Amino acid sequence: MKKNKNSLLIDVGWCEWVSFPTLKIPAIEAEIVNEARQSILNVFDYSTFKEGEDLMISFGVHPIQKSDEVEVYSVVPVKTRRLVNTENGERKWCYVIETEMRIGSMKKNIELTLVKNEDSLFRLHLAPKTIKSLVRINPQKSYLTGQILGNFRSQVASHGA
Repeated sequence: MKKNKNSLLIDVGWCEWVSFPTLKIPAIEAEIVNEARQSILNVFDYSTFKEGEDLMISFGVHPIQKSDEVEVYSVVPVKTRRLVNTENGERKWCYVIETEMRIGSMKKNIELTLVKNEDSLFRLHLAPKTIKSLVRINPQKSYLTGQILGNFRSQVASHGA
């Protein structure tokens, strides 16, 4: 019997918890933005440097909304740079990385555009095209893959934040 492709998709809402193991981010709330062309991770305190032939980026993330209490730092290779239209209408060059993302039971390598902007309510904005082939998005629901804020602080503490 042939499986229905839709039966393999996981259901997600307009807002979900995701993790980035390589970035040492055990949990961060993501807003799935229908009109977004690229997925954006809002960062602070970033710098670039060369390691051999590779351009690397070191950056910090405050993964909890409306809080700078928890800081997670990562160092990864830069994939490229991209011209981005910011929320206030400016255009600026931003670094792009590729990393593994987990949402519910799904794992996928995605591109993240790093933007220095902590004024945004959500620190992560996912473009539907990033996850479209693996999920079914329900814009009227949220947290269909589960709520994890209660365990969040202990998970971050155990990752050395």
